Amino acid sequence: MRYAETGFNLEIDLSRGNIERVETDPRDTELYLGGLGTNAKILWDRVPPEVEPFSPDNLLIFSAGLLCGTPATGCNRTIVSTISPQTLLMAFSMMGGFWAPELKHAGYDKVILRGKSPSLVYLWINNDKVEIRDASHLQGRGAVETAELIKQELKEPKAQVAAIGLAGENRVYFASIEQGRSSASRQGIGAVMGDKGVKAIAVRGTKDVNIA
Repeated sequence: MRYAETGFNLEIDLSRGNIERVETDPRDTELYLGGLGTNAKILWDRVPPEVEPFSPDNLLIFSAGLLCGTPATGCNRTIVSTISPQTLLMAFSMMGGFWAPELKHAGYDKVILRGKSPSLVYLWINNDKVEIRDASHLQGRGAVETAELIKQELKEPKAQVAAIGLAGENRVYFASIEQGRSSASRQGIGAVMGDKGVKAIAVRGTKDVNIA
C-alpha cells in the first residue's frame, strides 16, 4: 500500500485519444518528493532539449503534492509543469483551490498530457471513469464561465475545473489556467494547454487517500 500518494498517474495522448492509468515507481517519490520534483524528473526524462513549447512532444503535467488530499493544513496546491513559450525552458506554475486534492481523491497523483487534440476538447475525470469530451460549444468562453457551464453539463456541482479562456485558446504567451479563485499564471502555461486543444479538465473524486 502507498501512503499519501495514490501510486498512479493518468497519461492522455491527445493526438490518439488514448487514456492510460500508469503505476508509478515509489523510488521516484523517495528521491524527488512530491509534485514539483517528480514533474521535473518526468520532463527531464521524456522531453528532449530541442522540443519546442508548441510541439506535440511537449508534455503538460498537472500534479498534486504529496500531502494533497490529507488533513495536512494548506496542502492544496496544483503544480503545472511544461516547457514555457516565454523562456523555451522547463517551467512550472502553481494554483490554489481544490483541484489537486480532488485529483488525489479520484485516484491519481498526476495528469500528463501529450500530443495535440485535432479539435477543442475537455477532460472529465470521475474516479475510474475518464472521458475526452467535445468542447466546441465552449470555444471563446472565459475560464470562469467555462467551469460553470461544464459543471452544469455534467450535473456535478462539486466537480473541480481547471480551464483556460480566450488567451489560452489563442496561445497568448502569458495566458493562465484558472481554477476557482486561483490561477496558474506564470510562464504562459495556459498557452500550452490551448495549443494542445484542451479547454478544461474537470475532476470529481470520492476515494480515500491512505495515510500512515
